[in-house]
Amino acid sequence: MAPGIETGPAAPAETLPGAAGPGAAAAGGGSVVLAFPPLVESSFGRYFPSTAVLAGFLQSRKVRTHQWDLNEEFALHLLDPGHLTEAGAGRLVGLEGCYPEEMSAVAGRWLARHHDALFDEHGRHTFAAESGPAFLLSALAQPYLIDPEAEWLTDPALLRSDRTLVYRAYYASLGLAARLPANARLLGVSVPMGPQLVPALLLAEAVKRVRPEIRTVLGGPTLSLMNEDDLARLLDVHRQVDAVVRFDGEAPLLALYRQADSGDWQPTAVAGVCALADGVAVHTPPAAGLHPNALPAASYDPALMARLVGPEIGIVQARGCYWGKCDYCDFVELYDGSPPYRGRSVQSFMAELEHQVGTHGVRRFELITESIPPAFARRFSQAVLDRGLDITWNSFAMVDRRFDAELLRLMVRAGCEYLVIGMETTSTRVLKLVHKSADREENLRFVREAHQAGMKLRINLIPDLPSTTLQEAMESLRDVAELADCVESFTVFPFEATRSSEVGRHPERFGLVVADSRNGLANQAQYALNHLGNIDPAMTREQRAGVHRAYQDFAVGHGSAPMRRTGAEFLDRPPGEMEAFRLGVESLDVLPRGDELVVTHVLRRERTVLPAAVAKGLAPWLDGTPLTRRDLTDVYGTAGGTTVLRQLVEARMLVAVAATGRPEPALA
Repeated sequence: MAPGIETGPAAPAETLPGAAGPGAAAAGGGSVVLAFPPLVESSFGRYFPSTAVLAGFLQSRKVRTHQWDLNEEFALHLLDPGHLTEAGAGRLVGLEGCYPEEMSAVAGRWLARHHDALFDEHGRHTFAAESGPAFLLSALAQPYLIDPEAEWLTDPALLRSDRTLVYRAYYASLGLAARLPANARLLGVSVPMGPQLVPALLLAEAVKRVRPEIRTVLGGPTLSLMNEDDLARLLDVHRQVDAVVRFDGEAPLLALYRQADSGDWQPTAVAGVCALADGVAVHTPPAAGLHPNALPAASYDPALMARLVGPEIGIVQARGCYWGKCDYCDFVELYDGSPPYRGRSVQSFMAELEHQVGTHGVRRFELITESIPPAFARRFSQAVLDRGLDITWNSFAMVDRRFDAELLRLMVRAGCEYLVIGMETTSTRVLKLVHKSADREENLRFVREAHQAGMKLRINLIPDLPSTTLQEAMESLRDVAELADCVESFTVFPFEATRSSEVGRHPERFGLVVADSRNGLANQAQYALNHLGNIDPAMTREQRAGVHRAYQDFAVGHGSAPMRRTGAEFLDRPPGEMEAFRLGVESLDVLPRGDELVVTHVLRRERTVLPAAVAKGLAPWLDGTPLTRRDLTDVYGTAGGTTVLRQLVEARMLVAVAATGRPEPALA
């Protein structure tokens, strides 16, 4: 687990927007460590851009930086053979019980046998692959996710509980005393997601244990959305945290570094910083953040890039949302002290894009934006075509009538790989209530025209936005089901009211009743501290649960259709009378359960239970030994053999012997 290398400015500091001028004095003799902690399983195999953006800014001010992607390294920690063995047996670090049928156990068993499946021939990570077995890594990590409730802020003993053992063991394995640069003055921890908060506190504690003089600073959306009372509790109880930065982080982090480097530590004098002063939490109001046009190019660490297969680079397109009116969204709350929307010019954006292509040779890009504006999309796409750039890119987008058929075709020609669309619902009444831009007809028009233009769409749905009735939810589901062939994938998010959104501030306007709603449906946003307990009388609890199931079943069914076609080697027809075949055990996890066998198809992400009579008869061939139809007839009889064979073919468990060599056994 080598640390990220120290990197300098991607271009001379004086050539970067907003950089110190020629001959400016160096910022000091120290350096800043920028860390991205676990756990964000959706970022395995990806380079989250927050540390790169901060590093680019600090380096333009002549500050040395080091980037640690501890989330990616945590994935490697989970792939340690010892951990895989324990996980495969259903035993997880610090968690009670033994659960060999859980997907985390399936992941442990299968990855223990096929560890190389998540790496290419050069050892680079394929953790972000959207097909194949990469999803097992997320399944392996999921049980360790901690979405902290308020007691994690007030009870320091929780950090030493068995629940955090996996993270404490992980940090101990890093050898922080040797890993921290001798000249490190400040540790900046990026915490965009709620489940990173506890690991971030543990990281700060581990660093303080070996280098107490290093100032530890937490920042990111998780802290920006935290209310001031909770922030005060965090700072009072968790003294390993010296300061918290809220909202834009570049200028406050630079000021804090300079204080730490000079030894004149006065964090509450810095705009946008929360810290203790004489034992009392002080929340210094933020100042206006930098305009994206003034940001230097993000500095992506070559060492972190080199370990990923097909890495994707994020480039800031905007801060804030050009629409900014959706009442259930709290991303618009992340930039207090600044204008609600700061959009980057195409000229500035293209300059960084071409810089990143030239520096890293990367051809895949993500636009960092809440929603790409149609006017920017048009100018950007035309600029890509005019310059003949061979790139692919993706972005979040909102259904907007200005995304007409001609613009969508232009974006596809310019390399737009896909758009992620927060459509949420097709109920016009509900969309208007929460101030979405589009109505039902506009949503349906957009999806059809995007499909005709060759644009891939990944659509997010919220089936129970405030006041949605059962009838409205199911009508919306019928709408999207009719358009399913036009959409690459659907993701379903049960509604969660957040305290920092307009819905959370004024729930009564949206038909919600504030209450303790421990109904098992909360905290979908993975940030329990920001959850507002409520009851929505528009549906009963049973109706809401049924709606969630219907939407999830639809999304899973739509998403699994391509998976069922995965792997041409699987037989999709009954083999001939004398044709040899075998169980495709290299793609299966086979777990005995009493006299039954629980079979998980790793590529199809489906599970089949073979009853005792079938399981016993298949025993001689569970190691991949070839067989024929006659073998099954000898065991099950003519009718029984035909039935078993048909079921195995339907489940895509069989491969032709001629197609592959002899596999390894399916059972340990």
